[in-house]
Amino acid sequence: MITQLTFDEEFHYKDDPLGISIPVTLSYGGRVVRTTAKVDTGGGVCLFSHEDGLKLGLSIEQGLPTVLDSLGGPVPAFGHEIFLQTGALSFQSVVYFAKYPNLSRNILGRQGWLRNLRIAVIDYDNLLYLSDYNS
Repeated sequence: MITQLTFDEEFHYKDDPLGISIPVTLSYGGRVVRTTAKVDTGGGVCLFSHEDGLKLGLSIEQGLPTVLDSLGGPVPAFGHEIFLQTGALSFQSVVYFAKYPNLSRNILGRQGWLRNLRIAVIDYDNLLYLSDYNS
């Protein structure tokens, strides 16, 4: 059986041994932060740096507390509802911000990002295709 898929967004990403990084825009309360994040289809949630949360004006530790498991050990974080945008695709999501500064990378995980999208990756060509899940 052949299935044809169509997508709204196409990203060409750098061939990076550390993963697939794409531009992301976070917004909350009229503040906007532009950053990059790694696509992590195995990550349970979206995780952003403490510094990004402060730039958005969040009281980070007022959010929903959790401790994320990572290869580097536990990462305490706090969830906040913000707007998350990749390309032209924007949606309201609960994402997490690290409790402590100097997080080594931002992560786009399943809850908050991947479950809002249809996605295809052609890694050999460094291409990522995205569409809103409901379109």
